[in-house]
Amino acid sequence: MSKKDYIDAVNEIKVSDELKKETFNKIKQTPKKRRYNRVYPIASLAVMFAILMTIFIPNITISPIKEAKYEEISQTGELPKVQNFENLYAMLEKRVEKEENFIIEESVSADSVVTNSATGSKEEFSKTNVQVEGVDEADIVKTDGNFIYYLTNSELTITDVNNVKLASKVEFDNKEFSPQEIFLKDNKIVVIGITNRKVEKKNIANTEEYYPTNETYTTAKIYNIEDRTNPKLERTIELEGYYLSSRMIGDNVYLISNKNIYAYLCNYYKATQLDEEEFKPKYVDTATGESIKSINFDCIYYIPEFEDTNYLNIAAFNITNNEPASINSYLGAGNQMYASSTNLYITKTKYNYDDETDINTEIYKFNLKDATCTFSKTGEVPGSVLNQFSMDENNGYFRIATTDSTSWDSESNTNNLYVLNENLEIVGKVEGLAPGERIYSVRFMGNRAYMVTFVQTDPLFVIDLSDPTNPTVLGELKIPGYSTYLHPYDENHLIGFGENTKVVNYGYGDQVVTDGMKIALFDVTDPNNPTEMYSVNIGEEGTYSELLNNHKALLFSKEKNIIAFPISITGEDYEVTFQGAIVYGLSLENGFEEKGRITNIENDIDKYYSRNSVQRIIYINDTLYTLSRNLIKATDINTMEPKGSINLE
Repeated sequence: MSKKDYIDAVNEIKVSDELKKETFNKIKQTPKKRRYNRVYPIASLAVMFAILMTIFIPNITISPIKEAKYEEISQTGELPKVQNFENLYAMLEKRVEKEENFIIEESVSADSVVTNSATGSKEEFSKTNVQVEGVDEADIVKTDGNFIYYLTNSELTITDVNNVKLASKVEFDNKEFSPQEIFLKDNKIVVIGITNRKVEKKNIANTEEYYPTNETYTTAKIYNIEDRTNPKLERTIELEGYYLSSRMIGDNVYLISNKNIYAYLCNYYKATQLDEEEFKPKYVDTATGESIKSINFDCIYYIPEFEDTNYLNIAAFNITNNEPASINSYLGAGNQMYASSTNLYITKTKYNYDDETDINTEIYKFNLKDATCTFSKTGEVPGSVLNQFSMDENNGYFRIATTDSTSWDSESNTNNLYVLNENLEIVGKVEGLAPGERIYSVRFMGNRAYMVTFVQTDPLFVIDLSDPTNPTVLGELKIPGYSTYLHPYDENHLIGFGENTKVVNYGYGDQVVTDGMKIALFDVTDPNNPTEMYSVNIGEEGTYSELLNNHKALLFSKEKNIIAFPISITGEDYEVTFQGAIVYGLSLENGFEEKGRITNIENDIDKYYSRNSVQRIIYINDTLYTLSRNLIKATDINTMEPKGSINLE
């Protein structure tokens, strides 16, 4: 096995947070070692590779780097810049040394077919279920009422629903470009995905050989679809790094990626010479040319006391003109994102390596205007956030819900809600909710917040935010199960989607296990006394819906009295009894009423293939469309009778 094989193998190791924490505690009890021989010590396998690397890879002396120069945020709110490679490298070394042999990688989630508001769309076709009215989120399907634009099988398919036929396809080479989501606006489609560019590397210790590797770019491809039968690629924008998330406001798209440079830093301990270009974030904007460009060090911002050795790259561009994209890079990382119509917030979990029980969330605020994204403020709150729904902006205030872990023991968890002003200063807070539990879902609705925590029961907290400086818990409801997503029904009711639970004993004490999916309607008309009006249990343990962790899988229209989502229902002995879409109606008088189930599986053999699994449900006029990789099926929204289908294969 070559030295490169050992390096690559170690970089591929992924283990659970529990093992990371356990290993960290053990490491803190041992003497420090030189950073040059460190690897990611989070499991026994990683330790084994560390030993092998110590044996086979000698230390290489690198020329001393001068002391890092740090600057603070200026009085005008501007971030300092890296300035040069020597300063960047010194800052990275200092950051790595602070980690005390312990690196925590945050998962990058890309930050989810349906309506734009709690009350449902008045238009005759559904839209993506988004968090904020007017701030669109990319998804695998969009519609304009005449065509369905669906990203499947590494293809963009455009289906003519009026003539019931496939209008066109745009095929992608999945080895070079892997499409993930799309935006739709008038006659433009933006396809977002990952581009892998092969490059040649050299200068690894004791070898002069080149070896190929991939550089990952988050890519947006803009197509003109004025002629739906012949989409034309107009422009491509690429940001180095993995896809974090994106938003579209009007004609402007904001694209965010994370580029990890820790691997470069480790490799250069074994390098025969340094290549400064490796440390520069790269991008492509065909509006200014086809070539790959680098962002110079004197143009890279950094946040003082940054946590991760990552670049947060942001591209802002207008899809209707060919003006160059506004592209900025920030030394530091983010793992969750929330956007209002005027501001973008990126959060990052911050770990105190001197006190492993101290976990905070850093907040980075950016102003959105036209096709620009400009850094504004930074703030910090105790605890860590769950997802984008843990954040909200209202009347100039930023609200955020966190789970605060005072030790690795979950029994010490508490949950909090903070209100911050425009300068991201805490002006109000509620702390210490549901000790021993953690947040499973949050929903902000105007001057109220609804928070679900869980350990054995599902407490739903109603929090009054009418006075930002004095948020107050008004009421609490405890019921079995938990909700992972909360969706507004109207001002005084919300729907919880989650899982039912039960207590079992397998001979080593009571254990809480899931027991099928659960949907519930909560009445918060009296905020001091919230109640569960109605609930429905679906299937048994093993029943799953993408809606449980992706809000974009929900179709909701109060006007049409439709709640629909994809689901795989499990019965006894974990046997799948149904896969497709389940459709409900909901009224305050009668509760949930199952209207029907739609499957794209046409025979017994098909049920064994994932290509037949329903991924999304949309509606156009009085027709429901269920979408799977091989089929788009039409169903009458009133009678639930099939109306035909279009084969995509």
